[in-house]
Amino acid sequence: MKTFWSHVKTCIDKYANFSGNATRSEFWNWALFVTVVSVVLFGTAALLVIIRQSAGPDTASNPLNWLSWIIIPILILLGLFLVFCLLPTLAVTVRRLRDAGYHPWIIIFPLLLLIGSFHPALVIALSGMDDNTPPEIPLPYCYAYLTFTVVVCLLYAIFLNRVSRKDSSR
Repeated sequence: MKTFWSHVKTCIDKYANFSGNATRSEFWNWALFVTVVSVVLFGTAALLVIIRQSAGPDTASNPLNWLSWIIIPILILLGLFLVFCLLPTLAVTVRRLRDAGYHPWIIIFPLLLLIGSFHPALVIALSGMDDNTPPEIPLPYCYAYLTFTVVVCLLYAIFLNRVSRKDSSR
């Protein structure tokens, strides 16, 4: 029986290998690894931002001024980590789809939804910046699109959790 780290190592070793199969545990251990590292990095940056903002204005006399120099490298590290994990995540998902008995090309639909969710998420994030200019897309449409994307991705995760063909034949 493989361990958590051996599954993570397998996904890194098969960085761009879209052929073959991936077990449920391999897929979910990889997903857990990416999620935990991302949450830790983002949570650290967010905590430092909160601490930095509570310290007052960004002046040289502020004792927590040095935190500004730490936040950006953490966010850059998070971005590099997510870029590094993009291809292995796609590869292990395609292999998992094949193992679950689905055609690997069904990855396109949730992938397009996720790519398309960046603009509505940006509109929501920037909606409070300028009260005089209304957002390009009305906020209820942004929330509806993002909710639809989350539901589709959750249903997709259920597909990926299907018992593999090898396990069902036993």
